[in-house]
Amino acid sequence: MPERRVFVIRHGERCDFAFGKSGLWINSFDSRGRYRPLDINLPRTLPKRPDGWQGFGTDPPLTEIGYLQSKLTGRALRDNGIEISHVFCSPALRCIQTTIGLLKGMGTSCFEITADITKNKHCSGLDKRLQFSVEPGLYEWMVWAKLGKPCWMPPNHLKKLGYPVQENYVPCWTDKELRMSETMVDYYQRSFSSMNKILAEFPEGNILIVAHGASLEACTRQLVGGDIRSTDDFYYLLHNTPYLACVELNSREGLWRLVGSPIPSFSHTFNRTFDPLQLVTKDLAGLKREREGQDNMRTTQ
Repeated sequence: MPERRVFVIRHGERCDFAFGKSGLWINSFDSRGRYRPLDINLPRTLPKRPDGWQGFGTDPPLTEIGYLQSKLTGRALRDNGIEISHVFCSPALRCIQTTIGLLKGMGTSCFEITADITKNKHCSGLDKRLQFSVEPGLYEWMVWAKLGKPCWMPPNHLKKLGYPVQENYVPCWTDKELRMSETMVDYYQRSFSSMNKILAEFPEGNILIVAHGASLEACTRQLVGGDIRSTDDFYYLLHNTPYLACVELNSREGLWRLVGSPIPSFSHTFNRTFDPLQLVTKDLAGLKREREGQDNMRTTQ
């Protein structure tokens, strides 16, 4: 049996986490849902959603940096000779956009656009031979859906927007099967069953999985014969899994092992919001205390 490789990658920087405390993300929408980005790192345009702009509240997009992260990671995969036969991603918009960035970074080309490029710039220049499949079973632990279960954009709508999505794919899990009462053990089992079904249905070729921070653990742990971790260990790994983190699994004779990552880490510094009016502020001590309070809140997230 030839060697197979599976790559699991976390999505890029998301708008709500990058701008949650400042309010710049949500304040970029007016009361009628018209969008005007208030920061250069916010996306210039947004895809139209069947559920309206309010859907971005539970299903946020990538930041501009997040999309750049995904393209650079795709380039690193290409530079290291990684070849992919099948691509699966979580239904979260941030994962779908990360998938597009990865594919573009890997150098796929000649995808026939079916939508207005100005409204979907991310999909320009993709190879229609390498489509991705949306798998709800790869979504993150439902306990984190504090605002309720997201209403994801369905594959047929993504196709209309120009995304190279496989419309005929039959998912391992449907969105209706994801329960808000899901325990951590349930989440591990869902991720494990999704991986098993994907590997069984697509028995040949290398596979790329684009999902969430916890997916690098939950999608691989039981596949390599490990036990479900304690809650403390699970959260330790989660908090030490940055955007675009990547792990690789190899298989010979049907036995899977985790072999690290095929690419180097992706590191960069934090760049805070700049307030030019601080140059004319008299109470810099008060401003400093306010900033320190914001930093303390950020480190506890």
